[in-house]
Amino acid sequence: MIAMTAKRLLHRNLPRTTPLPPFTHSSLLTRAFSTVIDLRERLTKTHLRNINLDDAIDLFNHMVKSPPFPSTLDFNRLLNAVVKLKKYDLVISLGRKMETLGIRNDLYTFNILINCLCSCFQLSLALSLLGKMLKLGFVPDKVTLGSLVNGFCRKNRVNEAVSFIEKVVELGYGVDIVAYNTVIDGLCKRRRANEALCFFKGVVERRGVRPNVVTYTCLVKGLCNSGRWGDAARLLSEMIKRKVSPNVVTYSALVDAFVKNGKVLEAKELFEEMIRMCIDPDVVTYSSLINGLCMQDRIDEASEMFDLMVRKGCFPDVVSYNTLINGFCKSRRVEDGMRLFRDMSQRGLVSSTVTYNTLIQGFFQAGDVDMAQEFFSKMDSFGVSPDMWTYNILLGGLCDNGELEKALEIFEDMQKREMDLDIVTYTIIIRGMCETGKVEDAWGLFCSLRLKGVKPDVVTYTTMMSGLCRKGLHCEIDELYTKMKGDGLMLNDGTLCIRDGDITVSAELIKEMLSRGYAPSGRCKNAVSLL
Repeated sequence: MIAMTAKRLLHRNLPRTTPLPPFTHSSLLTRAFSTVIDLRERLTKTHLRNINLDDAIDLFNHMVKSPPFPSTLDFNRLLNAVVKLKKYDLVISLGRKMETLGIRNDLYTFNILINCLCSCFQLSLALSLLGKMLKLGFVPDKVTLGSLVNGFCRKNRVNEAVSFIEKVVELGYGVDIVAYNTVIDGLCKRRRANEALCFFKGVVERRGVRPNVVTYTCLVKGLCNSGRWGDAARLLSEMIKRKVSPNVVTYSALVDAFVKNGKVLEAKELFEEMIRMCIDPDVVTYSSLINGLCMQDRIDEASEMFDLMVRKGCFPDVVSYNTLINGFCKSRRVEDGMRLFRDMSQRGLVSSTVTYNTLIQGFFQAGDVDMAQEFFSKMDSFGVSPDMWTYNILLGGLCDNGELEKALEIFEDMQKREMDLDIVTYTIIIRGMCETGKVEDAWGLFCSLRLKGVKPDVVTYTTMMSGLCRKGLHCEIDELYTKMKGDGLMLNDGTLCIRDGDITVSAELIKEMLSRGYAPSGRCKNAVSLL
């Protein structure tokens, strides 16, 4: 009777012309099969290669909606796709969810998770996961161990990375050249080239691990940055003898190191050697050479190198443009800098804050105060936010061009907006006040620094002392000098620089400086003549 009543009620709620849908095993299988097909399509390499974050999360939720779950291999594919998006925290979170649902990890899953933990600087958790792997009977491979070595180096624990390698090799596990290269690079980046070389000779070669181009490139760059040019050259020769061909990265590293140490001639010789060896210079190589030539005021040669770069089909990036723009501006050729700025826009490159800072400073150096201010005002409209360095350039440029009042208006506005002003900003204003005779105002600002939580540096002290010199306030200078010594702010090389035109320091002060081993430096040696 209950069954019959239910049947009547059901039929009463349906339209008479609508038959009841058949509910068969066949329809269930069809729907399940179509779901599997959809999942398979979404897990293909083509789909995962172009997946975005939202789709990845949606796909994972779909995969874990109800058992039976897809294979561990499928989950690994998805996790690897998220790794390529550099969303390491999300990968770790998804891994934990998989563990909660009882989805088994394989060696590849563990490797993905350990790599992500190391990339997030969670080395202790990565090591714990290694322990769990071992308990479950998994044998760590070269990828596992390489990720952990990288984790140690990222945490600036290079010595522990070396010890870790020694331990795992002793236990019979294999470590490949990638792990050794990570340690060598970590040591070189911390200017420990000698230790890197010892590690290379004593560990890598002794164990019969064949060094590759990355090994030599790290070492050569590290030796150059430590000023060991002879050792770098010998290593480069050794590299070629061992039939390990230097690549563009090796040469670019050498060119950049030579340039940074003022050896532009040697850098150009390396550049020409690259061409002879049929190695095409890249944007890093060209940018380094352009920078080196600009540093030596060889701006026309730098411009020619830039044009050569374009002719060779190596398109300049923002760094290349900024480097040459800076060179033009320092040579007071700001119009040439503006031509490059316009060329950047035509090529679709977005100017950075550095680009604007360079041009604003260039206009000020050329005495074009109005254009500098106009360029500053356009930054926001082009979607570029001025940084503290921009404001410091603006304030300094206004002060240097006799526009102290405008500088003070901007300075007051910065204070009202509670911007995080640094000591450079205050020093610029103090200098501007002193140079326009407002020494008392400068002194008041100087005395307020500590209340503002800002500590004066050597430049601030000497700037204020220069201002006091202009007023002949020798007692105040002596007191300020004593305070500066008390703050431990004498320069390491035993010098104290006072700008030209400010040489009215008391004879007693200069005598004390000389007796304690401190001397006016560089352009400031005129002060000694006062004695």
